[in-house]
Amino acid sequence: MGSDVDANMSFSIFSPVPLIGRLVGSPGVKPKSVNLPSVEIHNIETDASRRARALKHLLRANHVNHAIIYHNLRFDNHTPHILSSAYLLGASEEQLHHIYESEDKYLEPWPDSPAEIIDDDWRDFLGDRRYQRAYVDFFEDKIASWGIAYNDWRKLVDTFIFGGDRPVAHGLIGGRKCSVRICRVRVWGVGADIAS
Repeated sequence: MGSDVDANMSFSIFSPVPLIGRLVGSPGVKPKSVNLPSVEIHNIETDASRRARALKHLLRANHVNHAIIYHNLRFDNHTPHILSSAYLLGASEEQLHHIYESEDKYLEPWPDSPAEIIDDDWRDFLGDRRYQRAYVDFFEDKIASWGIAYNDWRKLVDTFIFGGDRPVAHGLIGGRKCSVRICRVRVWGVGADIAS
């Protein structure tokens, strides 16, 4: 490749990735920006309508009763996404309940984790699916102990995902394509799924 590339030219590691390369750019080249208009935010935590209350309760029921990953840790629980999409498309309260009951037949309850996650070892089990319930419990405990409103999850994200000497943000976009979505729906709050 030597003679084909100018010795003074350098590239960002992301330059070859089509979309990311255009957004990040190369050294000396200003990245292009993308202007995305804001979409309507549906805050089901404060909406008093029957539909919104039904969605909120069904999402919480799913969160309490069903594992994120099930069937020998091979399938993802997509119920929050299905319910949220149906809500945004105008599903009635009865239709939301019907969807939940249909999905409920195939889901599995939370399996027990081998151990509890604590501040000293929360990084030790990253990627081990057997600890899914322990991680949900760990972050829910953080929300409670830090006095964070259930839908104000940014402090937790800043601390545990982007903070410290070894941020774990890169792990959310590697491997399973649902990682970010699962994190958003399950750990950071019910309302965040609709509002994001």
